Amino acid sequence: MSNFDRPFTVPDRTPLFKALPRHYVGYRKLSVFCEASPEGIRKALPADFEYVSNQIEVFVMDCPEVHDMDNRAMGPRAYLEGGVVVQAAYGGVTGGHVLYEFVTTDDSMAGGREVWGYPKKLGAVTYEEAADGSITASVSRLGHSLIKLSYRPDEVTFEKPLLHPRLQVKRIPRADGEGFDVDQIILNELTGAKVFSQRRGSGAVLLGGRSEMDPLMELGVSRVIGAEHVVAEFKLGYGRVFHDKLKG
Repeated sequence: MSNFDRPFTVPDRTPLFKALPRHYVGYRKLSVFCEASPEGIRKALPADFEYVSNQIEVFVMDCPEVHDMDNRAMGPRAYLEGGVVVQAAYGGVTGGHVLYEFVTTDDSMAGGREVWGYPKKLGAVTYEEAADGSITASVSRLGHSLIKLSYRPDEVTFEKPLLHPRLQVKRIPRADGEGFDVDQIILNELTGAKVFSQRRGSGAVLLGGRSEMDPLMELGVSRVIGAEHVVAEFKLGYGRVFHDKLKG
């Protein structure tokens, strides 16, 4: 049961998303690790965070079975997402900052933004696995291509960048326009991870977008380090308020 004595979010009669934790079962994630433009990363990185390196992760994830732990009787939900994660540091902690993120359902978008400060937007996401183990995936929004990924299983070795814990900016403006109701740095870690399959390979990535809305292309990918396909599960719980800027 939830620790909250009233609905977790609005509307009261039918909240858009449930209280946590949430259980992701059998998700399938394709990640392509790249080197990108330091200038492009710095331009997009929130001012609160320190630049760490030019190594990034571009990913697409298929989440076919997502359970709300406090009400499993309703059955699982499903959605897809994709985005970009960069290395960042804040307050002596180095981890990963989700710079861009796009999802296919409104509950995932709202929950991600309102609870943890993930920069989720609604988009169209595809993820297709072939019989030979190759994968193609894509993200688009408002008719513009943002991400195209491809993967082929291969015997490759590479070192992945450190991208955990997640460091996010949670900022909610006041309704009267007089500043913010929330302005926080959130630290988030996953728990209960079980990996069923993990295989590396060769990958390719294309980043698109448009400058006034979703300028992923400004990251300027210069080299692919390697790719990885994971099938796993985890539990998503609450994050930690690492710094509340309104309280000093």
